[in-house]
Amino acid sequence: MLFGVLGFSYDNSGTKRRSFDQSGTFSANLGDNMQTLAVRHLYAKLGVPANRIVRVDRDTLASYAGPPVVLPMNGVIPKTSLPVSPQVRPLWIGFHASADTIDTHRTWLRGQGVIGCRDPATVARLHAAGCAAEVSGCLTFSLAERKKLPGLDAGRVLIITGHGASAVPPEAVKAMPDELLERAEFVFQRRAMTEYPLSGTAQDGNERIAAQLLTRYRKQALLVITSLHHAAAPCIASGIPTVVIRREPSDRFGFMETLLPVHTSGFAAIDWTPEPVDLTAVRAAQMRRLKALVAPYLQV
Repeated sequence: MLFGVLGFSYDNSGTKRRSFDQSGTFSANLGDNMQTLAVRHLYAKLGVPANRIVRVDRDTLASYAGPPVVLPMNGVIPKTSLPVSPQVRPLWIGFHASADTIDTHRTWLRGQGVIGCRDPATVARLHAAGCAAEVSGCLTFSLAERKKLPGLDAGRVLIITGHGASAVPPEAVKAMPDELLERAEFVFQRRAMTEYPLSGTAQDGNERIAAQLLTRYRKQALLVITSLHHAAAPCIASGIPTVVIRREPSDRFGFMETLLPVHTSGFAAIDWTPEPVDLTAVRAAQMRRLKALVAPYLQV
């Protein structure tokens, strides 16, 4: 039996297709690849041999025709990817989907047992559709805590941002203390792509760059300020003091909000010197859940 990690070709993504058709380029969200890094990390801790790990494209799950594979469904799963191919054994942990996706596939999802979800909003959607579900959190919260802190002289304040609704609000940046702004660097956690859909080589490149970014965050950050779920979660897991700021509320951050504030206003009152969040219990719970899901397949 093979063990899958999600890849992202973005095939069937209407917004990315339109952007590519209009300009010959689109931007890939490297936060997607942070989730894949987390699954690889957990597989290593569970003793899954590297030669049994394969990438499976999230965006063509319904038509996957490769060898049988078990696959953590950790991430945003689009409507066109469900039901997954019979060759895929889905492991339900960290799942997130829109109400439309869940409503469209409610009959199939009802037969999947208890679905572990990234956030309470997805649980509520599944319950409304008559499915069994519970909150598991995103697997990026299971990444290991960094062992070495950056020195005060070398450390940086990293403002990790996206675009549109996922950009750090400029009003929040203006509210930052001067001593933090002097050490601040902006990081745009996206990558411009010049092919659509993405080839395996391009997907390799995105995962490699995501790994490089995560290493940078862990080595350099005295503080992270971000609007992005999959910048915040891996940084929180790494033990980096993190401030999460959004232009507007999002139910995707529901589990994160049980761990720290997600600011959408009142930026002048933000605590800019937060303590790292202790994720010991979250990591242990996620490891127990994934181990129970993976264990039956390790001997196959």
